[in-house]
Amino acid sequence: MNGPQLRDIHLPAAPWWPPAPGWWVLAAAVLLVALGVAWWWRRAARARLPRAVLREIDALEAGYARDGDAARVVDGASRLLRRVARRVEPEVASRTGEAWRAFVHRYARAAVTRAALDQLADARFRAQPTVEIQALLVALRQWCRDALRAPQAPGGVTPAQYTLRRPAP
Repeated sequence: MNGPQLRDIHLPAAPWWPPAPGWWVLAAAVLLVALGVAWWWRRAARARLPRAVLREIDALEAGYARDGDAARVVDGASRLLRRVARRVEPEVASRTGEAWRAFVHRYARAAVTRAALDQLADARFRAQPTVEIQALLVALRQWCRDALRAPQAPGGVTPAQYTLRRPAP
């Protein structure tokens, strides 16, 4: 063969950018799914703490129905109230006396709730507390719902950080 040597047909290098329209659609779908999962996760985290608190109140009520020990219910309710207060406003949980009472009243909308929780402060340290247990548990449920539903104070815990840890016995 005379003449120049011919090469086989070669295609130009495939461009890596911009991607084909199918890749753009896939990227948008992945982004939307990730945003949806993040939104759902945050929403579920907001509901975790109130459910845990209500389960603990139910456990106190079941324990009282089982053994009738009012002192255990009063002690458990007081501890739960302090733990929820620490989640709502961390610096307030260490207060006592009138400062604690003012904090509790800030989240207690009804006068019945305020009265029941005021009795709790005194009854915790008595050997035989004279507290209407059902009224106390109803007031505690309502106070916890209201306090956890309220907007967080500066320095408070964000809903994504909600956990309810029991102190070690």
